[in-house]
Order: sequence, then structure tokens, then C-alpha cells
Amino acid sequence: MKIVLVHGIFNTGHVMRWMQHQLTKAGHECFSPTVGPFDGRLGIEHAAENLKQQIDSYFGEADELVLIGFSMGGIVGRYYLQLLGGASRVSQFFSLSTPHAGSIWAYLPYPSKGVRQLRPKSELLGKLNATVSSLEGVVLYSYRTPIDLTIVPSVSSVWAVAENKSFWIVLHLSVIFSRKIVNEINGNLPS
Repeated sequence: MKIVLVHGIFNTGHVMRWMQHQLTKAGHECFSPTVGPFDGRLGIEHAAENLKQQIDSYFGEADELVLIGFSMGGIVGRYYLQLLGGASRVSQFFSLSTPHAGSIWAYLPYPSKGVRQLRPKSELLGKLNATVSSLEGVVLYSYRTPIDLTIVPSVSSVWAVAENKSFWIVLHLSVIFSRKIVNEINGNLPS
């Protein structure tokens, strides 16, 4: 299977390398781009456009894909799927510690459009919720840790249209270094 892994804010594609390595060992072809600018200053829309361009450049415009998005990367992934046509080629989407309903930390005075868009009930999150029907045909998963100190409250990662699972993992970033999560993803991927 061809898999795209999308990092979160303040990270680059390198942060996904451990997970990428595990999925590659399981026989999948993986791509972990750096979506820029990685501080989110130009907003989720810009990051999703950048993601689409890199996917099309790396895998072409037609191959079927699986998408894995971590944290803000899950929201970038949703924008790509729902508003940029990505759902037409993605069979499965795994969101990992993604703030589907926002995070109160997004109210901190950080000068980034992308951060502001992660506030609960933001216009962007409302737009994604209003277009969720475009994901019909994509198998959706949302994995989270109840002890996430970045996605607050952690139940913000519960996504009504997805299969939701909770894992006891300490710290937000640790989710992408969890064997439990990788095993769960591998168990749901076609062989």
C-alpha cells in the first residue's frame, strides 16, 4: 500500500520517520513530506495545498493512497481529503491525536493562522464538519490518548464519523512512536 504520513505543527516530515520505517518494514511504500511552513502561519488551507502538490509529485495524481495525519497534520489531511479532492484517491485515513473539535491551547497568543484555526468552533473546523459527507467511501480512524496535554480536552480527538480508539500513551508526541498505534494501523491496512 502507498502511505502518506503528515506531521503536526512545529515539526517536519522527519518526525514521522520512525513510524514510516515500521510501515515500510511491513511492506508498504511510505512518503513523509515536510508541509510548509511548518509553523502553520499561512493556515491550514495553504498547508493542505502544499501537501496535495507534494503527494501528486511523489505518487502521481491517480494512485490509491492511505493517509495518516498526526495532530494538526490530521486537520491538514482532512482539508486535503474534503476540500481538495483527496477523498477520491484515499481509501483509509488515520488521524492520530488530531483536534477534530479544536484545542483550548489554540487560544494562546501565538501569531499563526493555523493555530487560530484549531480553536474550538473555529470557522475552519465548522467548514470541515459541514463537508464531512465528502468522506463517504473513505474508512476513517481516530486514535488518541486520554492523557494528551496538547489536545485539550483530549476528547476533542473523538470524531463521530470515525472508528475511535483510545491508547494509554504518555505525552502527545509519543503517539507517533507507539508500537501499539503502529500495530493497530498495520492490522487495519490491506495486505
